Amino acid sequence: MKKMFILLLSLIAFNSYAFSDPKVGGVITLARGMEKNLTTNGVLYVIAKKAGPDSGLNDHTPPLAVVRIENPKFPQAFVITPKNVMVPGTPFEGPVHVIARYSPNGDAISKSGAIEGIDPKFPSSELGNKNMAIVLKNLLK
Repeated sequence: MKKMFILLLSLIAFNSYAFSDPKVGGVITLARGMEKNLTTNGVLYVIAKKAGPDSGLNDHTPPLAVVRIENPKFPQAFVITPKNVMVPGTPFEGPVHVIARYSPNGDAISKSGAIEGIDPKFPSSELGNKNMAIVLKNLLK
């Protein structure tokens, strides 16, 4: 019940943001049973990639923009903006594919023990979407 209340408050607060410039955002939650994989050194990476025919968790497209959140508290709100672009000067244009990855050791490259997820309703999204609901549920080995 407490988690549901926090999620509701996060969504209400999040929806009050004005999306006047190109952004994409939403809330990230953990699937049941994944709490045991959280650590004190954990980092949540929210990655936006240019959407294409292969958009998905195994997509090898390089990241367009990344948000790094140390010690996330779930449910965790996020917003990706042009300020998060990996290569300065690269246009932040949609549609984008957004992947969330929780790294228990904080390493952005190592996937061992990480948990990933996407929003199945929005495998790719136009900028301006502030209603993404990503669930971290895929444990990587």
